[in-house]
Amino acid sequence: QDSVSLFSSSVSVLRASPEPEVRRIRVRRQGCQDGVYEHEGRFCCLCAAGQKVQEHCPSNATRGKCEYCEPGATYNTEPNSKESCELCTSCDHTNANLEVDAPCTTSRDTTCKCKEGHFCPSGTRTCKICQPCKTCDLYGVKEPCSATSDAVCNEKPEGMPLMIFVLRLIHEAGFFKFPLTSFMDRNVVKPHLADVADIVGWNDMVAIATASEMSRAIENVKLSNPHNAELWTMELLSQWVEKKGRNASVELVEALERRSKLAKKISCSGIWQINHFSNPVLKLKKVTPI
Repeated sequence: QDSVSLFSSSVSVLRASPEPEVRRIRVRRQGCQDGVYEHEGRFCCLCAAGQKVQEHCPSNATRGKCEYCEPGATYNTEPNSKESCELCTSCDHTNANLEVDAPCTTSRDTTCKCKEGHFCPSGTRTCKICQPCKTCDLYGVKEPCSATSDAVCNEKPEGMPLMIFVLRLIHEAGFFKFPLTSFMDRNVVKPHLADVADIVGWNDMVAIATASEMSRAIENVKLSNPHNAELWTMELLSQWVEKKGRNASVELVEALERRSKLAKKISCSGIWQINHFSNPVLKLKKVTPI
């Protein structure tokens, strides 16, 4: 019985005392600040964040050779055993409307954000393409555009457009007797081409002319004034007015409204209205509504 007890005691001692080599590895593993990884049966110290493995360790629980990632080009965010670094994200993708929020470092990827006037509905962390914020023009902004949501515009008043509504009120009040559309004709547009062209702008004028099948006229205008882009809009508008005839101003206002250019529409209508009302030939006077 004594011999059995002695044997049991010996077994307990062996179990309680790990192998010397195992103890050494355990101690050395504790000496690796960022932890260890296994490579070909050896335990090596992990390289720190911002680094990669150049050479693995030669023996158990020792550090191999680590080298830093290339600043501004590659990175590693965590302690690792990788032999390469991750490529930094670029914010310069064409038409993505992104810009750098925080630059790439050896231990952190680039952070991108939407350019001013743009938003990302999928969230700022996962955004690949930012969308342009809505412009609210005449009726104003109800909720401004944010990094993750578009602007919300105030609702358009029910019924007829604002300018027509105001003109009709004046007409019904008896201040003039001529038809509301009498100032909207080719003869009123022509003297004020420069003002109207300045309001409409080249891009919208091109779109309006293209819809009227005037692609050749667009090219001819550019060719005839290659060094004076300021004249392009006025020349193209002049040709468009000639093509449309008497209803040119009406159609231009309608075209601007279709393109959601309400502010431009009202500005053009205002020019024609003011200049027609100031015509000395017209005798505006208060009359009794019929």
